Amino acid sequence: MFLCINASAAFLLILLSLSGFSDGATTTTSFLSSSEKSRLHDVFRSALDPFSDLGAAYYAVFGLKLQGASVPQNDNTFCQSILEKMKKDNYESVFYSSGLWKGTGCKGQLDNKAHIRQLVEDLKQDKLSVVDMYYAVKSVVDFGEKLANTPQIMKNLQAALKKDDSISSLGHAFHIAAVVGGDVTPIFNRIEDAVVQADEVDGKFLQFEGGLSITGLIVSGAYRLASVANKPPPISAEQAVKFANYFLSRRSVQTAKGAYYLLDVLKIFTDNKYHIPVVVSLSGPGVVSQERPKVSVKVSNLLGESLPFGAMSVTVESATRSADDVVVLSKKKFESGTDPSVFSVNLMEAKPEPGLYKLSVSAQPAKTEPRLVGNLGVVLPLRVMCTVAVDNFEIGVGDSDQTTQPKFDKVLFPSKLGHVLEVDSQQKLVARFVLRDKASNKPLTVHQAFLRFEHKASNREILFVADQDPNTLGYRFDLDIGGKAQEFGQLSGVYSLHLIVGDVILSNSFSWLLADVRLKLALDASQTPTATTIYQPKPEIKHLFREPERRPPVAFSTFFTGLVAVPFLILLILWAKLGVNISNFPFSLSALGFHLGLGAIFTLFGFFWLQLNMFQTLKYLMGLGVVTFLCGNQLLARIAANRKKQSH
Repeated sequence: MFLCINASAAFLLILLSLSGFSDGATTTTSFLSSSEKSRLHDVFRSALDPFSDLGAAYYAVFGLKLQGASVPQNDNTFCQSILEKMKKDNYESVFYSSGLWKGTGCKGQLDNKAHIRQLVEDLKQDKLSVVDMYYAVKSVVDFGEKLANTPQIMKNLQAALKKDDSISSLGHAFHIAAVVGGDVTPIFNRIEDAVVQADEVDGKFLQFEGGLSITGLIVSGAYRLASVANKPPPISAEQAVKFANYFLSRRSVQTAKGAYYLLDVLKIFTDNKYHIPVVVSLSGPGVVSQERPKVSVKVSNLLGESLPFGAMSVTVESATRSADDVVVLSKKKFESGTDPSVFSVNLMEAKPEPGLYKLSVSAQPAKTEPRLVGNLGVVLPLRVMCTVAVDNFEIGVGDSDQTTQPKFDKVLFPSKLGHVLEVDSQQKLVARFVLRDKASNKPLTVHQAFLRFEHKASNREILFVADQDPNTLGYRFDLDIGGKAQEFGQLSGVYSLHLIVGDVILSNSFSWLLADVRLKLALDASQTPTATTIYQPKPEIKHLFREPERRPPVAFSTFFTGLVAVPFLILLILWAKLGVNISNFPFSLSALGFHLGLGAIFTLFGFFWLQLNMFQTLKYLMGLGVVTFLCGNQLLARIAANRKKQSH
């Protein structure tokens, strides 16, 4: 599955990238297929069953008519629904109703003559918008009435365009002029104004803001008006192809209105007097090989139908290899077959090397036809495929430190090695082989060359890439088992070893079971952490203080305590000898608090030395310090006040 998915994805990406080589701005390489026409038919049918919206039903009926399919004919229930849903005071509703009435052949009178005359009178007056004029004109025609005073209608149309010349108004104006006729030159000249407003996308598409419906309205109106004026529209051949490319890119449309405009424009592009885009597309997968040497192309219009210009001459202008732009074939004529629109050429006569190619094709009728556009230099993606063979496959086991060279066993494709290879974590597994084109026996370079290990007991698999030697073009695989033990999940046991080879140019991509390998890793999976043990809660981490250091003997500590106390004893002795005067000691609360607090702090330091830890000491010191500070501050203030008083 891995091989198929990657090969398919790679080919898709390559096809998309190759489409960029095509002159996508001036050529078309796809058409509306039968399945897509069938899907559009279903879109139209779903809009009619059930019939709920006049607009959707209108576009569905006329879309089915474009396909040549049957529509509800004189169905009493359907016709009655039209009468019930029509709003006589709404131009759009009347337009849809009259069109449906005429398109389905309903019998009887849809509306009275007075209402029709009112529409004709409204068209004579300069009061309608361009869009309402379009609805009114089409309604009068669908009612079977003739348009009176057409010059006045054209004059009113020009006046309405001066008020609103948006893209939508211009598109509706083209259709009005095509229906009214007469001197349509002023409106015909506005086609160029509309076309220059088209947005170009990726150099391949032209579209108008508003999407498929607006673009279809303008393009169909421009070509219908050009036919009435008998003048080529101001649309170049390149622009016509870009418009065609845009409509084909929207063939997945899901609405009846969009589907109608898509078919309407594609129909116009298959039969008009000015531009008929030619589709040159691959007929088949676009693959050639020794077994299938011919490539076929289909030359058709946008609906996949044969061109009505007699026999076509189709030529390979060039076949170019994408990798290096080498031309392997040029000016080769295609041959026609039983289908007059399909042509084939034997590309393998040029003996191209396997790879991806760009095929430039031109198609021309026997008689010059200036209406054909997009028929020259159409670039198509092509693959030249080959069959790959595995040559001289050898596999062996050696020491990872290269003290001994591997001893190789040869394995013939597609057989399997007859014994199990034993490899431990101190060894490496080495394989070497060459991939060759069976037809030419030349070495091949492929996109995918893997060796896949699959653990038989657990179905766990791991893939490694085989590297190609740029000099010999042979492949080599060198795996240090000990260094890759983590990638194997430390899982010892028997592994199936597969060689996977794949490429978009190979007709026989394969996965080959070549040997069984028993790996003996340094640690078994049972010794390594598993998901169960890795994600279990861990023990709570608690802060541990450093263990207190060993204290000295009690006699030794007592001796040094006495030595520390000696200076204090000397102080007391000297005070007694000198005579201490404590008469000035202020016996007040602040004085007592300060001295007691100071003594308590010294005592606390003693306890810190003997048994308290730092956090306990700081807790007690905070309380004693605050009291001592406040009492000391008050004591000093009183002493300062007494001295000042005595000095006076």
